[in-house]
Amino acid sequence: MASDRSTNTRDEVVERPPWLIPVLVALGVIVFAAIFLWYYVGPTTEEILGLAPEATDRLDKVQVSIVDVQLAIPANYTRFAGARQGGAFERLEMHALLPDLTPFTERTRDEFDRSDPLSPVLHIRIEEANSVLASQPRLELVYLPAVTNRDGEPGPHGLRHYVFRNDTGFSGQDMYVGPGPAGAPAILVCSRDAPLLWCRREILLSERVVLRYRYKRAHLEQWKEIDNQVLALIATFRANARPEAPPQELRLAPVEP
Repeated sequence: MASDRSTNTRDEVVERPPWLIPVLVALGVIVFAAIFLWYYVGPTTEEILGLAPEATDRLDKVQVSIVDVQLAIPANYTRFAGARQGGAFERLEMHALLPDLTPFTERTRDEFDRSDPLSPVLHIRIEEANSVLASQPRLELVYLPAVTNRDGEPGPHGLRHYVFRNDTGFSGQDMYVGPGPAGAPAILVCSRDAPLLWCRREILLSERVVLRYRYKRAHLEQWKEIDNQVLALIATFRANARPEAPPQELRLAPVEP
């Protein structure tokens, strides 16, 4: 009898609720659909972290610092959402529209999205850099040894034109040199081949911070105005920066009346 009871126990069928399998299938479909939508529609990791380009028309000023350079930047100049939290950064990216360096607005979104050879977008990057030379030594030590015509030739728009050799890291690019601020040379390195066609310039803001900006080569004619406007814009951001509070022990106590 004991053996019969054991056999009956092993052979006993456990019935599951009839609704269980449809529910599990439905849950699986929902989970799969959610993953599918997140992958194709949801924000990327870069967007969640504020590391993907995301323009804004906010006007509030963001207080940031890159090493020893402090800036107060209207939010609609910033390219990445992460920068709008303020604070210390190793690199900061901004954008504006030529010819007046106007910041982003929803009305001009289509212009900011352009990447064609006539795009009016100017990109600005300020970042920590320990090995960037000032303009004159950079011209003499880095650029001139890499060109085909060390003496240059008269170029357009008051610039002197140089051509980089193809066996250098500057292959496919030209260099234009003009008079810059405080007598330092203004050096513009421009790509010749589509789809890039950028002209870029580097300026030291301090011993450890460099300003880099670039725009499409089609706007090279306005190089001097662009240079002056960029420098003036950054000067304004620096002037508006909130000075750091002195250490507590250096603050003056209020005078008793």
